[in-house]
Amino acid sequence: MKILNIRGKNLASLAGEFQVDFEAGPLASSGLFAISGPTGAGKSTLLDALCLALYDATPRLLKVQGRSVLPDVGAETISTQDPRNLLRRGTAEGYAEVDFVGNDGARYRARWSVRRSRTRTEGALQPTAMSLLLLPALQPVGGTKTEVKAAIEQRIGLSFDQFTRAVLLAQNEFSTFLKAEDNERGELLETLTGSTVYSDISIRAFERAKLEQARLQQLNLRLADQKPLSAEERAGYEQRHANAQARLAQLDQRKAALEQQLRWHQHAGQLRAAEQQAQQAWQASVADVEAAAPRRTALARIEAVQAARPLADEMARVAGEITRTEAAIATRKDEAAQARMAQQQATDALAQAAAQLLDAEQAHRAAMPQLDQAKALDARIDTMMPAYREAAGRREQADAAESQAGAALRDKQEQRRKLQAAQESAAAWLQQHQQWQTLARSWERWDVLFVQAGQAASQAEKLARELARAQRAAQAQRDQQEQAGARLAASAANMQALEVKRQQAIQALASCSEERLPERRSQLEQRRDALASAEKLWLERDARQRRSSQLDTQSAQLQQAKATAETQLALAQRDHVGIMAALAQAERALKLVEAACAESVEKLRATLEDDTPCPVCGAHDHPYRHEDGALQATLAGLREEVVRCREQMLANANAQGDQRAAVQSCLEQLSVIAAESRTVHEALHVADAAWRSHPLADTDASSTLPEDAQRAAWFEDQLAAVRAGLQQVEQQEAAMRAAAAARDQAQLACDQAGAEHARLQEQASAAQTALAGMAAELKALDEQRIEVALQLAALLDDLNPAFSGGDIPVEDWRDDWRSGPARFYEARKAESRSWLAQHEASEQRAVALATADVELQALMAAQDKAAQDAAAARQAFNQADSTLRAAQDARIALWGGKPVNDIEHALQAAIDAARDSVAAQQTRGQQAAHNAARLDEALAQAQSSLAGLREAAQTASDNFDHWRLSYNQRQPDTPLADAAQLQALLNHTPQDIRAERDALQALDSAAGNAAAVLRERQEQHAQHLRSAPPALDGDTDPLEDNATAAASGGEASQEQTALPADGSEETPPKDDPATRIAHRLQALAARRTEADEAAIASRLALEQDNAKRRQAQAMLAEIEQQEAIEQRWARMNELIGSADGKKFRNYAQQFTLEVLLGYANAHLKQLARRYQLERIVNPANPSLGLLVRDQDMGGEMRSVHSLSGGESFLVSLALALGLASLSSNRVRVESLFIDEGFGSLDADTLRVAMDALDGLQSMGRKVGVISHVQEMTDRIAAKILVQPSAGGKSVVTVE
Repeated sequence: MKILNIRGKNLASLAGEFQVDFEAGPLASSGLFAISGPTGAGKSTLLDALCLALYDATPRLLKVQGRSVLPDVGAETISTQDPRNLLRRGTAEGYAEVDFVGNDGARYRARWSVRRSRTRTEGALQPTAMSLLLLPALQPVGGTKTEVKAAIEQRIGLSFDQFTRAVLLAQNEFSTFLKAEDNERGELLETLTGSTVYSDISIRAFERAKLEQARLQQLNLRLADQKPLSAEERAGYEQRHANAQARLAQLDQRKAALEQQLRWHQHAGQLRAAEQQAQQAWQASVADVEAAAPRRTALARIEAVQAARPLADEMARVAGEITRTEAAIATRKDEAAQARMAQQQATDALAQAAAQLLDAEQAHRAAMPQLDQAKALDARIDTMMPAYREAAGRREQADAAESQAGAALRDKQEQRRKLQAAQESAAAWLQQHQQWQTLARSWERWDVLFVQAGQAASQAEKLARELARAQRAAQAQRDQQEQAGARLAASAANMQALEVKRQQAIQALASCSEERLPERRSQLEQRRDALASAEKLWLERDARQRRSSQLDTQSAQLQQAKATAETQLALAQRDHVGIMAALAQAERALKLVEAACAESVEKLRATLEDDTPCPVCGAHDHPYRHEDGALQATLAGLREEVVRCREQMLANANAQGDQRAAVQSCLEQLSVIAAESRTVHEALHVADAAWRSHPLADTDASSTLPEDAQRAAWFEDQLAAVRAGLQQVEQQEAAMRAAAAARDQAQLACDQAGAEHARLQEQASAAQTALAGMAAELKALDEQRIEVALQLAALLDDLNPAFSGGDIPVEDWRDDWRSGPARFYEARKAESRSWLAQHEASEQRAVALATADVELQALMAAQDKAAQDAAAARQAFNQADSTLRAAQDARIALWGGKPVNDIEHALQAAIDAARDSVAAQQTRGQQAAHNAARLDEALAQAQSSLAGLREAAQTASDNFDHWRLSYNQRQPDTPLADAAQLQALLNHTPQDIRAERDALQALDSAAGNAAAVLRERQEQHAQHLRSAPPALDGDTDPLEDNATAAASGGEASQEQTALPADGSEETPPKDDPATRIAHRLQALAARRTEADEAAIASRLALEQDNAKRRQAQAMLAEIEQQEAIEQRWARMNELIGSADGKKFRNYAQQFTLEVLLGYANAHLKQLARRYQLERIVNPANPSLGLLVRDQDMGGEMRSVHSLSGGESFLVSLALALGLASLSSNRVRVESLFIDEGFGSLDADTLRVAMDALDGLQSMGRKVGVISHVQEMTDRIAAKILVQPSAGGKSVVTVE
């Protein structure tokens, strides 16, 4: 990440637009630059603009405590932490803009802007806006403000907090990274190195351990739900299931018998009801035949008169022809009269049209003289029109010229009036400012004198500052001389004290004995290595033994599970044979019943009739014709039985598959266990040999070893004792090193004190020499000051004439000039320019006034000439207009001004129309005569046809009378009185006669069929009564009453057959056996349902117990496997897992921190050799804490919080430089900004810090420093100057 450009507008004291371009001018070639300026000028505002454009926040606003508000315009308020506080008061808008290179190598432009409503200074503050553009295409990145902020942070690779730690060390925030917490420091290091994978691994390890633990819990819960039945409970369920099956068999047998009896009684009832229905149908058909006798008589009479139908039709036809012919004759008479009337009308119209033609020709001859006169007037008017148009054009041109001349005259008069007013105003202004005349007319002379006087004043002021500085420096030299003497005396006393400490340290080191410490350490280390290797071999051997035992146990369990599965498989195979036999039997029975209930069989059974042979078997008895319900019930039961058998077959097949899978699984696991057992035994043999070959396991040493169960604890105790011994040795060695370090430190302190004493002597001598030099400098500066003051007084005397006669006294203008030479000079310069401008403008206006007077005279003459020309043109136009109007009035008097051609055309059109009317009337007369002749001929033909038709009508009437007399002789009982009676009979159509005949035949056939059906059903009923089923044991025989009923029923049947019309009916007995049997079947079905439910419940309990037994065996192995997985991930989670990822991240970032501390300590060797940064080592938990090793205090470890302000600055600067050096492939920090902090350093330390910064910028990084230290800013060549000006404004320049 690298900053390229910073721009802004109206931020705090930086009014208007400002820019700092790091790719142009001196900043492009300088890696180190200073941002300097007085306090409050706005140096930190440049860094605020940088943060605003990138993050919409600034460090110094975020550290404001509390949530207090500040007043804004009007009644508006704003929070003290709101970044909009940086908008300069009194401005309507502002922005901050930064160009930078992202971590992807591309260039971007980030912009932050704020404005007030309606872009007015008194408007309320509006929400801030942010944008990000890809350069140089200016392509927007992100839409909303949130998206833009996320995009900027992604491309920089640092959050705001990380940015203020690694790139921008803000004011009063320099040591924040040094004193940050471990987590915050770890996040920054992770971002800088791009190693977020460690956090991801930590989070995923935590989540995986949590997931595996949940899976293990779920398996345990499932195992708890799969607990099988005990042996006693299972035996009880099996006994209950056998009893329920036996009870079901008994109930099914009794149910079949009862159903057989119920079917017989139901069939008997159906036959009895069918016999009654047949009796009723036969009686109804006989009654219908008897009721149809009148219809037979009527049909016979209608059929008898059908021979007269042609005679009646002929009479009707002739009568219709006569009627139509008479109507046509009447129509022809009316049409002939109308034709003769039309002929007469055509003759009259022809005479009228001839008269109109004569009138039209006479009117045309009378109009010819007036038409000639009108043509002459039209020609005269056409001749006058060009002169009239020319006169009108000259009049319009003259009027326009007159208007233009008047407008030009008025404009010139107005222009002269304005010039006169401006001239009078200028004269008044010059009179009012006549005191500027002397200054303005000789401004070139006064300008030179003002510049010289300003230079002399500036030189005098500079000499005064130099004199004051020299006086302060002389006083400082005197103070330094006194301080040098005091420090020299203190140094001598300090040297004596340090010598005493050195002798004491030498004596303390001599008291320490170090002869046997190395030998003791070697013995303990050898003992520790031997114990560690022996413990490792023993633990490996013990683990192999335990694994071998586990494998043997698992093998035995699997052998037992395999035997159990094989037994269950044999039982399932044995049950399979019985289930398949039952299924085959049920399917055969179902096929037979389905064949009996097929659709074709049902249709054939519906066509069967009693006493009629079956077309399939030829039998006259049809027992299943009326037993459809029983067959359907049997069919449903057999289908349920087949489904149940198939379900049993499927369950048996699944059980066999499960048992085969269990056997196969046991075999596979046994094979795996056998292979692993061989491997384990081989490894155990190797581990046992390695253990026996170890020195601690030989015959003499093994006698001191404890039992196998206690041996691991013994190893731990022995290793702890060895470690305690080594720690004691280390403590002794540390004490010896501390004594040596104290001796070296004391010696070093003595050497440093001697060097310091010599340096102080040199400083005292140098101070005395410098004091003498300062006195000579003071004298020279005072002489220069007096000389410059004399020169200034002479220049001011030369300027006195410029103000003589003015309103400013001589002494007053000098005081005003001394208070601000530049301001006074600019004011006088502006006054001179204003007076000269006004004077020059006044002279120019005088010339313009004279010119305007001449132009006015010429315009007035031009206006008079234009008025005369316009009057002459108007007079000529009026004469031409009056002549033209007279000719036009005369023309209007003829034909109303209409065109001559139109009049001629109208007269000729009238003549043509009259001629056409004459021709048309002649044609109409001829057509009317022709129509009258044609209609007369048609009337004669119609009258002739009418006479023939009347003769035919008389002949048809005679023929009909002859046939009626003959019919009456053949049918004297039903004679025909007249033709109307005959026509009433003939109105019945042949279709009606045929339909009536078919209906009567259908009645006869129905009566015969009903008698046959009655005889068949009586025979079926008698035969069914003879085939009664036997009674059940323990029940009252229901057939005792049925025998009597059968006998009486047979007699009744015979009587009904002999006398079918007596209307007797058989009534069923009051105590119906079918009803009693149905009630018993319902009770039996309820008992069977209870027994079936009991059998299903016991069978379900047994099946569930079998499933639980199978699943429990499989789940134990699954739980064991899951426990191993869960333990492995639990150990992983304990090592590196955490919900937020910080455990493994902080562990990994320890190494990054070590690298960073290496960079930082390298810089510390230049900045402060006394200190060295080290990481806090915590074996139990990863640590990113920091400590400071104080080299001058014998390597004492100190907290970073114990450092003073200057020390914290140096250490923090070293860390910041280290962060700048530390980079990864994703984030490279190439810009560093340091805000303040150097004021706490002395001159030597400051020089060292500057050397370090020079070294950093030489590596290609830009470093910006904000400081008030003069020595520091003088040393840096490239500077960004923030200089205040009037009104609280500051200007940014680069030099």
